[in-house]
Amino acid sequence: MQNKVGMISLGCAKNQVDAEIMLGLLRENGYEIVNEASQADVLIVNTCGFIGPAKEESINAILEQGQYKETGNCRALIVSGCLGERYSRELMEEIPEIDAVVGTGNYTRILEVLKHVRKGERQAYLGHLNDFTDEGLPRIISTTGPVAYLKIAEGCDNCCSYCIIPRLRGRFRSRKPSSIVEEAKRMAERGIREFIIVAQDVSRYGEDSKGEYNLVTLLQELCRIPDLKWIRLMYCYPDRITGELMDEIARENKICNYLDIPIQHVNSKILSGMNRDTTEQQIRILLKSLRERMPGIVIRTSLMVGFPGEGESEFQDLLDFVKEGHFNHVGVFTYSREEGTRAADFPNQVRESVKEKRRIRLMSAQRQVSRKWMAARVGQICEVLVEGREKEGLYYGRSCGETPEVDGLIYIRSQSPLPTGSFVNVMIKKAYDYDLVGEAYESRK
Repeated sequence: MQNKVGMISLGCAKNQVDAEIMLGLLRENGYEIVNEASQADVLIVNTCGFIGPAKEESINAILEQGQYKETGNCRALIVSGCLGERYSRELMEEIPEIDAVVGTGNYTRILEVLKHVRKGERQAYLGHLNDFTDEGLPRIISTTGPVAYLKIAEGCDNCCSYCIIPRLRGRFRSRKPSSIVEEAKRMAERGIREFIIVAQDVSRYGEDSKGEYNLVTLLQELCRIPDLKWIRLMYCYPDRITGELMDEIARENKICNYLDIPIQHVNSKILSGMNRDTTEQQIRILLKSLRERMPGIVIRTSLMVGFPGEGESEFQDLLDFVKEGHFNHVGVFTYSREEGTRAADFPNQVRESVKEKRRIRLMSAQRQVSRKWMAARVGQICEVLVEGREKEGLYYGRSCGETPEVDGLIYIRSQSPLPTGSFVNVMIKKAYDYDLVGEAYESRK
């Protein structure tokens, strides 16, 4: 077996960080990373197993990569990530092309796994879910431009009734602040200007430290890194967004006035069934407080339709709430009945056709809201991180108000070249449902 490795990573940003660490370990130990699957001697599919569509995408990717054992150079096919953790036995039995399955707690053992594969051993590597094993390990950043994800914790203790993640990722455990800050410093020295802070529940960070540290103290340490420009917070659960955290975001210029707050629903019956720790009233109070403390804050949320027991009345509560215009960005997904979760056994499951109709109705309502938020930005000046060129004289990027891949873009007209990774002040001239168009009048490194 030669030393060329190719990888496909699916699913969330947290899974992407795991993939980047595997690639870093492989490169540091003499493996060549290649982009063409047909050239790779080893192919790794880092899978997602959260909901039905993600599982289907992962299976298709495994089967597609497995074909390179016949049509390419592939001598070993390795499956890692959440789908591997969840269905290791079934995968090994039903897809003979797979040589090894690596669970969510063992991806840092990828070199050891390859040694066993070289010997012709075919097995799954699972367990150790409550260890935190990626402290200080090398990474190959796969995001484009001067942007990187910074994972500050692993696992989850929230135990939402619809979610399988605690079984796949183990209990919540925070990384040590010193490890996070050192990693951030190294990446900043290599040109990373924006860190997107991720975990299954970012706002829970430090709860397992017995008071030694928390999210605010971590942010204060990160903000001391000279070359760091932006810090963006994702996956902040509404019940743990404290006044202290709001004050820190409002005070510190390096922390984007942007919060991703997955509320899932607002109807009290549905929230209770989901085992969520918030009520509609608490959500309203939080959103009001955020807007008052930070008038320009951009708020994103995730919503679920079709949870068991959601009738037209419960859905209407959610739809009406969205129409009130609380959120700048919204992602909507349909409930997926996942085996091993409590909600899978709940009565009054909703038909798939009804779920999809509700998803469309909710997204349609949010499109109208988004259009108003976007229109309000016309005439404003915002700082934009340039991420690429669309064509001659037209570039694109993001402000503090947009997260890569999930939010819209800002298109920038400029007579002068705008290097990727530079920051430019942009006057917003035109608004669409999700994107903006503006003109650059000053750029700087």
